[in-house]
Amino acid sequence: MNKRQSIRDQIRAARRQLEPSFVKTASAAAQSETLNLDEWHSAENICCYLAVPVEIQTDLIIIRSRAEGKQLFVPAFLEKLRKYVPAFFDPEDDIGLGRFNILEPSNPKWVKAHKIDLVLVPGLAFDRHGGRLGHGGGHYDQLLSQESLRSACKVGLAFDFQLFNRLPLRPGDVPMDIVITESAVYRCRQAK
Repeated sequence: MNKRQSIRDQIRAARRQLEPSFVKTASAAAQSETLNLDEWHSAENICCYLAVPVEIQTDLIIIRSRAEGKQLFVPAFLEKLRKYVPAFFDPEDDIGLGRFNILEPSNPKWVKAHKIDLVLVPGLAFDRHGGRLGHGGGHYDQLLSQESLRSACKVGLAFDFQLFNRLPLRPGDVPMDIVITESAVYRCRQAK
């Protein structure tokens, strides 16, 4: 088994043990740090994932986006392109499981691509240098490489146990500018 798969298996096993109360508390702390970023305050267009129960939750971020009048987008699978693209999102929209059991709007609103200022990214593992390891399909790397997201400040959200000193990365793995856990903010690259 290669190192990347070993890390994925380790994190998946740890995530299966998570207590909902821990997820709620840790998520609130990580979201609070996110909402305090200068990059958050200056962003007009935000792309944010819809969290599954074993990820840092994004509910507070979504609520604040709406309250502050920010345009909110979420990744949704566009069948005709066979990839994830940002879809406009209103917190009142119905959501359900889409492709690969990822939460997305039930009826995505496809709009002409906006320039996204800030993108919040889930992952299985991150490192202090901005490295990210996903589930292995390359879908997020493909999403983050799209023109509307390419220059966005990329913020990885994770639990402390998902953070490594250095991940085994491959060409095409899109690095994060910032990684936030429940206990720390790591500025990995010069934020835009």
